[in-house]
Amino acid sequence: MDESDKIIAQLREKNRQLTHQLQDTKNLLNITLNDSGLVLWEQHIPSGRLSLYNSEYGKICGISATKQEALYENWKSNLHPEDKELAIKAFDSMIHGHSDEYNIEYRMLHQDGSTRWIKDRGTVQQYDDDNHPLRVIGTHIDVTQLRLDQHRLSKLAHQDNLTGLLNRHAFEAQFNDYCQNIGDEGGTLMFIDLDKFKPINDQHGHTAGDHILKACAAQIQNNSPAHGKCGRIGGDEFALLVPYSEPQKLQQLCLQLLKSFDQPFKYNHIEVAVSLSIGVCSFHRHNEDFSQILHRADQAMYQVKHNGKSNFSFWNAKS
Repeated sequence: MDESDKIIAQLREKNRQLTHQLQDTKNLLNITLNDSGLVLWEQHIPSGRLSLYNSEYGKICGISATKQEALYENWKSNLHPEDKELAIKAFDSMIHGHSDEYNIEYRMLHQDGSTRWIKDRGTVQQYDDDNHPLRVIGTHIDVTQLRLDQHRLSKLAHQDNLTGLLNRHAFEAQFNDYCQNIGDEGGTLMFIDLDKFKPINDQHGHTAGDHILKACAAQIQNNSPAHGKCGRIGGDEFALLVPYSEPQKLQQLCLQLLKSFDQPFKYNHIEVAVSLSIGVCSFHRHNEDFSQILHRADQAMYQVKHNGKSNFSFWNAKS
């Protein structure tokens, strides 16, 4: 073997080693990305062709590679209708040089009918001789579970764990928001206390008490106005925010709530009667203080308790 043959053989061996190293690197990258759930993609701008290096596009949309090519137009066709314009505009903004990076969360439609949330990022990596974008590299990841978890946490932060109604903090926020946009009809806060509830826990235990309390909360919610906001303030105390202050309408609502508690509540072999004491406080200004209005409604409610319970009372300065 002459010297040139030796050089060729060495180059071939070096090429084989480099090819092997490259494949090992790709395999390691695939394992790392797949374990993270991250998909590495590249788009050739002129043709719109997508290359997905470690995961098939169909895993997110439920479409096999044989049924739909990895193309920009096919990506657009699988976008959720409500997010389609937003996602395309964000991508075009990067392509046209209006932003340095494409970074957005959007929804895609899966073939099984479900919706998937995707976090997608990308940057232009190569330009042609006329300085037009030629190649974009980016990543996307399915963040559906993260979105669901965030939604659950948000609900937990704003809902009472037992009844599902607004908790005190969230109810106060609703009151403050309402006061910012209060109309000519004003608004009303009702403080509602359950009569005869404490003996249920004492005599039948907290499991029965919790069941009855949930049923009472549902009864109040079901008899609330369409745009009313209902919350659990604590224990067996509830509050109802009503978007009007007309006395006649409020009286009708109070009578409806009281009547809805005429029938006893049942749990297993237990049958118990519960009634309501309702304090009513109306307001008309934009800057009402929640604590003050709640206190006034509470005072009116205690007037009902003092006079025999199972009734309602409107707050006035002498309550």
